[in-house]
Amino acid sequence: MLWGLVVVGVIGILLGFRFRVAALIVVTAATVVGGVAAGGIGSVFDWHHLISILLLVVVLQGAYLLGLFLGVIWRQGMSREQ
Repeated sequence: MLWGLVVVGVIGILLGFRFRVAALIVVTAATVVGGVAAGGIGSVFDWHHLISILLLVVVLQGAYLLGLFLGVIWRQGMSREQ
């Protein structure tokens, strides 16, 4: 689970740095579908499984916001140098 959070966090930062919200919606949907597929169809309504999927989505969204912030800082620094 920890590596999943790290991977989703890195993907979120890269999405925020480069892409806009349409890509975030697609990756969020893929995260939910992947989480359901990884747990099996029978465990879709298991609370622990639902909480872990929710945690992955929250980490993805937070990392996306961090990536947006880093992208803004990067672009402002590049425009000052020119």
